[in-house]
Amino acid sequence: MNDKIKFAFLFSLVLLLATPAAASSLRADILYLLPRESGEVAFVDLQEVRRSPHYQTIKRRVVPQRFAQFERFIRSLGIDVDTDLDWISWIQVAPGRVQPRELFFGIAEGRFQPQKVEEYFRKQKLPVESFRGQTLFPFGSGAGPDQFLLAFLDSSTAVFGTRPSLDLLLETRFGGRENIFQNETLSARISEVNGHSPIWIVMDDYYTRLAVSQLAPEATKFPGFDGLANRFRSALLRADVGSELTLEFHIWCGGAIDAQTFSLLLQTGLAVQGWRLQESNPELSAVLDRADVSSAGDRLLVRLTAREDELRALLDRPVKLF
Repeated sequence: MNDKIKFAFLFSLVLLLATPAAASSLRADILYLLPRESGEVAFVDLQEVRRSPHYQTIKRRVVPQRFAQFERFIRSLGIDVDTDLDWISWIQVAPGRVQPRELFFGIAEGRFQPQKVEEYFRKQKLPVESFRGQTLFPFGSGAGPDQFLLAFLDSSTAVFGTRPSLDLLLETRFGGRENIFQNETLSARISEVNGHSPIWIVMDDYYTRLAVSQLAPEATKFPGFDGLANRFRSALLRADVGSELTLEFHIWCGGAIDAQTFSLLLQTGLAVQGWRLQESNPELSAVLDRADVSSAGDRLLVRLTAREDELRALLDRPVKLF
């Protein structure tokens, strides 16, 4: 579970080999759809990713599996993901806040033809569902609460997810639930990166703890980590390009002392992780050895830099890197 955090980390390292340009953003009308309970919001500007010569390899290795199901379905309807989609986003709601199970739904902007989907279901005599006047088209291999459904908000915007996830999204759309602008912490994080990076992820406290444990597993083994992690408030991941590729991971801690303490712990953890990878993954080891960890107030910043030759070597590896 939560392998998309790992995927997004690698994604942001690689996609920006392309010539940088102004990034697209998650539209304001889409943000109003996101429920206040959202714990992780991710965005990928596919138009920028396609500038990379490694586009197909990147997409095959790092796009979350849930999007692969969506891709197969819309391809069967004559919609080409590699040309007809402009951006994708996915949102997660932590278990226990709305229901015991984690909720996930995806959003895509592109050139869709909703009438083709309607015609396909009608000709095949397949059942459809509805909620608040919105037609929901089942697809994928799941059943019951795991069944994925697709809906078109308009001819350029598609949403998909399980029925509980889409119910929450549509309730929010029609004002039945509060939206993400009532979530001051996450909306502040989104404002900081939206439109400024072609890929970004913002996380609440729950998903911040998961991300740190996956991106810096050695740091979690030190005494005192759990106490610091329980006071994490939010995080964001973004990438920028200069003479080198720079990946930034910002973590908002419980206070300035927490940020300073965790900075020292994380520096040690990344050093240990880099040492362990010297033989099995020397390129990643080199990137981790150059990690810059600092704090300012309650914010901790991890900055990683990678040269293009290192990125190419990392991408060429036949196995997942994280």
